Amino acid sequence: MHIFRQDKLTHMMVLADSHGHSFRRAVDLGLFPSRSVSVCANHDTTAAGLRNPNSFSRGLYQFRTVIKFMERSDILAIQVGEVDCGHLIWRRVEKGWTLDEALAASLAGYQGFLDELHGMGFHKIILTGAILPLLSDDQIADGDEARRTVLVSQRDRTDLTLRYNAALRDIAHERGLRYVDITDDLTDPATGMADPAYRHPHPGDHHLELERGAYCWAMALAAALVDYDLQARPAPTLLHQPG
Repeated sequence: MHIFRQDKLTHMMVLADSHGHSFRRAVDLGLFPSRSVSVCANHDTTAAGLRNPNSFSRGLYQFRTVIKFMERSDILAIQVGEVDCGHLIWRRVEKGWTLDEALAASLAGYQGFLDELHGMGFHKIILTGAILPLLSDDQIADGDEARRTVLVSQRDRTDLTLRYNAALRDIAHERGLRYVDITDDLTDPATGMADPAYRHPHPGDHHLELERGAYCWAMALAAALVDYDLQARPAPTLLHQPG
């Protein structure tokens, strides 16, 4: 009879904007068994702001504060971009940027942060796609000021989010990192946009319904986490039992 000793799974830190609460809910529900998971959810963090520690949200400053205490063998999952695709990029277009220029600036901020993490010795990084815009054109009027004052349709925000996520997928591939998203889970095939069933129950709230989001992310991350666990794990210790 052979028995394999199983060590505790690799710790994961989620660096996120306010959509990190879905990951925190997944932790509370026990959806990452045998794994220690921490979540740093900093509201209004943007991909563009990941190059500026003094940005409005101070997301980069907060992320740097938590990761400096981490083991370099830990897994980092990054969830930012909804704020960029939801209103920041469109604000820049209003100021005279082209859509391509504004999108490129957000992606450049993201890539700069990845360069910083690599230089610090972090190599197990999961890029997670931004969630699709959840508020319909009728509901956006009940949303926060940043979103309701940008006169862009849900369709256009969705298309931009899909472009952003496709670029993240390419970046992950080029860098040998893992990419996951929950776009297929969220998409209503009839519209190609977010299924209303995933909306938060509070009117005007642009976040996912917490438990649905928690289960979606836990399932989406599973394969990437196992992959990184296996990369980091030495050959299993084989214990022989007589008989």
